[in-house]
Amino acid sequence: MFITERQLVETLKGNFKIICDWNIKKTQTNILEEVNLGFGIADLVISKINKHKSIETSWSYFDILIYKIIETDQNVSMDLLKSITKAKESQIRKSLEMLMLECYVNHHDSIFRIKKSYKSISDKTIAIEAKLKNWARALDQAYRYKWFATQSYVVLDSNYISPAYKNIEKFIELNVGLAEINPEGLLKIHFKPTEEKPIDDKMFMLLNEQIKQTLFRQQIISPSI
Repeated sequence: MFITERQLVETLKGNFKIICDWNIKKTQTNILEEVNLGFGIADLVISKINKHKSIETSWSYFDILIYKIIETDQNVSMDLLKSITKAKESQIRKSLEMLMLECYVNHHDSIFRIKKSYKSISDKTIAIEAKLKNWARALDQAYRYKWFATQSYVVLDSNYISPAYKNIEKFIELNVGLAEINPEGLLKIHFKPTEEKPIDDKMFMLLNEQIKQTLFRQQIISPSI
């Protein structure tokens, strides 16, 4: 039995591999802790990393918003961007300059269009809500993580898994995974969720930007785990 949720999370960090549907010995895998994108704070987000070049530039949520507006319309003026975002022109221009410098956006006759599509650094992201025993609250929080993650899990202390397991149909209905872990690190999955497209593409992109920042700082979980 774990004394604190922090102990549970630390144990899970070293014993998460069966949650992943990729070979972490051969594929670069990144872990972010306490990820807050406005839908609660995910204890862990585990990501499969695609081949990438180290890039220092990181997009803000506003940069992503500007990109998505242009991507959706494909014929966007400055007036339209100001009307939708309600932001100052100087702030919009700052984002546009970055997007044009990185060749994502071009402009002609004061109209902005997408030049190349955003490429995510990870297309497989697993968000985890770790709890000692409050499965109902954990399920509610884990469901919110589906806004930005392709899979979401609740991981509970093995000592308190029984009530959650008795309600496993709720996890199945919401497509949220259920697993238990003990202090020795034994992780057991009771329901493995189907991978889904995140509900909000902007939040998925923002998560990818956080991952990109982490990788640039070389805070990478070794594939040899």
